[in-house]
Amino acid sequence: MENQIVSQTKNLENPTALSWVYILFNLKTREMNIALSFNLLNRFSNFDTAQKLVYCRNFSNPFDSLAHKFLLGNISVESVMHNIKQENPTLRDLSLQAAFFNLCRVAV
Repeated sequence: MENQIVSQTKNLENPTALSWVYILFNLKTREMNIALSFNLLNRFSNFDTAQKLVYCRNFSNPFDSLAHKFLLGNISVESVMHNIKQENPTLRDLSLQAAFFNLCRVAV
């Protein structure tokens, strides 16, 4: 997953203008929340402790991020889980990894 995050932003002219599609999994309710953010770092402070970030993908074009969020929101739960497990097979929490990447990206 971290290789994908790095490779997606490696050649962007303005890396601070990214939008993020991410999926939070609520450990208590077992529900998934598909969301979009233009500043993922600020969103981390609003995450509930019962939630974990299981998927995130960045886009340089806001239209692409909206289309991806729409796609994930309109396919079956099984298809969404397949997509998540392709990038994050163990469903580990990616919050720290994404926060670290976001901090490094902004500092560039």
